[in-house]
Amino acid sequence: MPSDYNLLIEKLDAFIRKYYKDRLIRGALYSVGLLVLFFLGASLSEYFGRFGTTARTVLFWGFLLVAAGVLARFIILPLVKLFHLGKVISHDEAAAIVGQHFGEVKDKLLNTLQLREQANSNFVNRELIEASIAQRSRELSPVPFAAAIDLGKNRKYLRYALPPLAVLLVLLFAAPSLITDPANRIIKHTSEFAPPAPFRFVVLDSNNLNVPEQEDFDLRVAIVDGAVPQQVELDINGQRIPLVKQDASHFIHRFRNVQEAVHFKLTADGFFSKPYTLETVSNPMLTGLAVRMEYPPYLGMPPATANGGGDVTVPAGTRITWAANTRSTDELELAFDDTTYTLVPQGENAFTASRRFLQGHTYTIVPRSHSPGGGERTAKDPLQYRVDVVPDLYPTILIEQKTDSTSPKRLYFKGDIDDDHGFKRLVFHYGFSQGGDSTAAELRERDQTIGIDPKNARQQFFHFWDLNDLRLLPGDKLEYWFEVWDNDGVHGSKSARTATQVFEAPTLKELADKQNADNEAVKSELKESIKEAQELQRELDKLRRDMLDKKDLNWQDKQKLENVMEKQKQLQQRIEKTTEQFKQNNQEQQSFRDMDERLLQKQQQVQELFENVLSEEMKKLYEEVQKLMEQMDKEDIQEKMEEMKMSQEDIEKELDRAMEQFKRMEVEQKAEDIAEQLEKLAEEQKKLAEETRNEKGDNSEQQKKQEELNKAFDDIRKQLDDLEKKNSELETPVELPKTDQQEQDIQKEQEGSQQDMQQKQNQKAGDKQQKAGEQMEQMAFQMKSAMGANEQQQQEEDMDALRQLLENIVQLSFDQEAALADLNRTAAKDPHLVDIGRQQKKMRDDARVVEDSLFALSKRVPQLQAAVNREMNAVNENMDQAMEHLATSRADLRGKPQAADKQQRAMTGLNNLALLLDEALQQMQQPPSGMPGSGKCNKPGGKGSSSGNSKKMAQTRANQQALSKQLEEMKKALEKGGKKPGDKPGEQPGKDGKPGGLGMPGMSQQLAQLAAQQAAIRKEMQRAAQELNKDGTGAGQPLQKLAEEMEKLEKDIVNKNITQESLKRQQDIMVRLLEAEKSERERELDNKRESNEGRETPHADPARFFEYQRTKQREAELLRTVPPGLKPYYKARVAEYFDTFDRPR
Repeated sequence: MPSDYNLLIEKLDAFIRKYYKDRLIRGALYSVGLLVLFFLGASLSEYFGRFGTTARTVLFWGFLLVAAGVLARFIILPLVKLFHLGKVISHDEAAAIVGQHFGEVKDKLLNTLQLREQANSNFVNRELIEASIAQRSRELSPVPFAAAIDLGKNRKYLRYALPPLAVLLVLLFAAPSLITDPANRIIKHTSEFAPPAPFRFVVLDSNNLNVPEQEDFDLRVAIVDGAVPQQVELDINGQRIPLVKQDASHFIHRFRNVQEAVHFKLTADGFFSKPYTLETVSNPMLTGLAVRMEYPPYLGMPPATANGGGDVTVPAGTRITWAANTRSTDELELAFDDTTYTLVPQGENAFTASRRFLQGHTYTIVPRSHSPGGGERTAKDPLQYRVDVVPDLYPTILIEQKTDSTSPKRLYFKGDIDDDHGFKRLVFHYGFSQGGDSTAAELRERDQTIGIDPKNARQQFFHFWDLNDLRLLPGDKLEYWFEVWDNDGVHGSKSARTATQVFEAPTLKELADKQNADNEAVKSELKESIKEAQELQRELDKLRRDMLDKKDLNWQDKQKLENVMEKQKQLQQRIEKTTEQFKQNNQEQQSFRDMDERLLQKQQQVQELFENVLSEEMKKLYEEVQKLMEQMDKEDIQEKMEEMKMSQEDIEKELDRAMEQFKRMEVEQKAEDIAEQLEKLAEEQKKLAEETRNEKGDNSEQQKKQEELNKAFDDIRKQLDDLEKKNSELETPVELPKTDQQEQDIQKEQEGSQQDMQQKQNQKAGDKQQKAGEQMEQMAFQMKSAMGANEQQQQEEDMDALRQLLENIVQLSFDQEAALADLNRTAAKDPHLVDIGRQQKKMRDDARVVEDSLFALSKRVPQLQAAVNREMNAVNENMDQAMEHLATSRADLRGKPQAADKQQRAMTGLNNLALLLDEALQQMQQPPSGMPGSGKCNKPGGKGSSSGNSKKMAQTRANQQALSKQLEEMKKALEKGGKKPGDKPGEQPGKDGKPGGLGMPGMSQQLAQLAAQQAAIRKEMQRAAQELNKDGTGAGQPLQKLAEEMEKLEKDIVNKNITQESLKRQQDIMVRLLEAEKSERERELDNKRESNEGRETPHADPARFFEYQRTKQREAELLRTVPPGLKPYYKARVAEYFDTFDRPR
């Protein structure tokens, strides 16, 4: 069976393995014996022979080759075959060995294997063969094949291994140096081994032969076990260095600044020690440092890296990251002056650290390493660095301020801002610190952002500020400054601001005083101009008469004429200076107060009058005279001097006219100022009355305020006296209201309130203060009403006079035309020429009368242009010359045509004059544009400025309230007199209280005045309603209804029917006036916010303004270069001339 056969094969395989195991044991015993014998031979040979390196090398490699051969033959080969690797004995060979060992087996096992091979090749008899194999296998199965190998027989081979091992062990125990020393020398066959010395070198601390780099090391040596040599030396690469002998057996040597490992031997008396090595221990060291700086984002700077050093200068807020490369470093210490960081490596000898810096610090980098024994080493020279932090500096700002020469409320600013990194914003800030009405209170503080380049660290900016947009009131005080913020993104934006500047608007009192002073200065200049004109006229007449007696002109005549022309030039300059001064005075007054439109128009008319004193024809005439002076032509010069004479007369008249109109305007303006001061004082007086009534304790503060108000009213009374004086100086004085009694009443109430306060009767004092305030309001209203009524009356009178003059001039023109026609019909020798001369003289006399009347009228009527008087003078001059030519016409044939020419010129002049007067009359008949309609104009349609409607409404309310008080007093007076309103003279009141007449003396006049005041207030309401209704919104309807109620009250007063119902209607009117005033104030506030918010001033360019100033300054400096050769006198005159450029204009 195949299974029996397989069992047979397995038993053969086990036999083969045991066969090789037997060979392996035997080979091991052979190998031990052979290798130990060879080792002993080599060691003993080296011990006794002390071979050199070559022989030891041969022994070393020879031993290795023998050992390799023995092991390969007796160990490796059996071991390989044991695992059936490579070629092993076959089953047939194994069967032969087994057959030889077992007699009963003999060739059966081998034959069985052979039959098996035959069965595989003979298919015919295969079954028979397999049966034979199975039988034989069963017969051989009890036979233990492995027993054929007896491992115990290998004991006999111990005789080859044990003797050499015994010898080796005996030598190792008895004389180990006999084996170990030569074996060591054979192993280190490349090393030199000196023969043993009679003494022994002992290196003290030989286990610690290491030294940190760049440090010193002391080598200590002791000589033991023998005679001590006299000198011990170091052998370092053949170089001998003697050791220092410390005592009989101890020597020392110092290795200095050891940089690397040192190999050395000790030698003495020709003997050498074994080789030693002094190892260097690497110090922890910084080999590389990179500093990365990440700047704050707001700087816009890219990160930067500094290599090779740690000293850096950075802006505040910079984050610094250190990347350190080291050697032999276990940890890195980053020691700042305020803290210390201990870093561990992020890689091999690589360390990183990061910190944000707000201020400068010194820091030290200390590398450290740890030895296995627990010691610690630090870098010999730690590196110290410095981080300097540049802080974000505060910005700086410098401002240069200029004031517009045309207006003190137009300010120009040029600024320079500087910062180290850039800016965030620039702001112009202003605020009211005191003063101002409710409108100004809404603008208590405000910022204006000025556009700048945030990234430009140094730049210039310009700003224009027009204070006219703020509608400053007298007494307002403004504080303003510039403030700039930098873009510091670390500590937050820092700011710098300029010094606080203050702009103080003058008070009404200061404005009035300034105006008085300015007016006096203008009048003084006008008086001087008139004197100069008169003096110049006299000199011109004298020079003209002197020239008539001379045939030719000489140098003295030319010099006199030059003097006259120089004086004429000075007069012209004085007039121009006065004109400019008057213009600036008006601009300054208009800048700080709301001028009445009527006064503004008067100022403009007077301004034009000043400007037209010197006409362009006059200036051209003077230029022609200058040219004729060079030619010395007597006839031409005399003709021009004749014209100059007429022009001088015109100048004198125009100056006289300007003086009169200026003085008239001054009176009207002063009256307006006094009325405004009275209104303001009345407001303060009533406010103080309220405080006094509410004061329960000490009223010393109120007494002090009342005393100040008393002084203020005394000053107003002085101004009223001065107004009377100035008015009396007019050729046609203005009819001013009589206020003496009111002044005394107000003074009485003020003094009485002060006495009551001293007696602690605050309620009673407050009532008197309230009454004084109301009387002031009434007094102001009467002054304004009277001035308006006077103006209306004066205008009507002037228009009537102008119409009459116009008729006279037209008639005079017709007469002159008839005379000219009569002259043309008359022959040259006709005696009728005498009659024509008489007619011409009569017309000349009539023209003189017209001239005087016209000149007197022109002093009051500014609509009459300067050309009117000039044309009138020309007419008179032509008439005079016509008379002269008529007188000589019979003797001189040229007289008649020359007379006709002058008559024609006179007639043309009269016609021109009529046209000018008609134009002036039409202008006077037209309603003045922009004139308020509060009873100051004879025609409706006056248009007030919306910017001051709330103030006008408040004034209207005050006027109505004063009228209400008068109505109440009037009603009380009627009741006390036993007469009710409506009783007729001599009658008793009716049973039903029906009205009759008024019988009290003076009562009708007072009622008429009250009716006129009510009519003026009603017209003002109607005007305001019309203005508000212009935009179609119907905002003026409440005011229109209010005007209707006023009209009803007006009818009651006119009809002398003042009843309780009238007083109730008056109270309703007051309530609605308050509501209207509030609505108008809110409307103005809305308009003001809209106009002020984001306002830009397109008409002002501060950059061009400052460029102009610089150009002007450079030109002045260039002109100031005075030639050094000038004499001191002329240098002083030149300097005086240049000083005129620096004076404010």
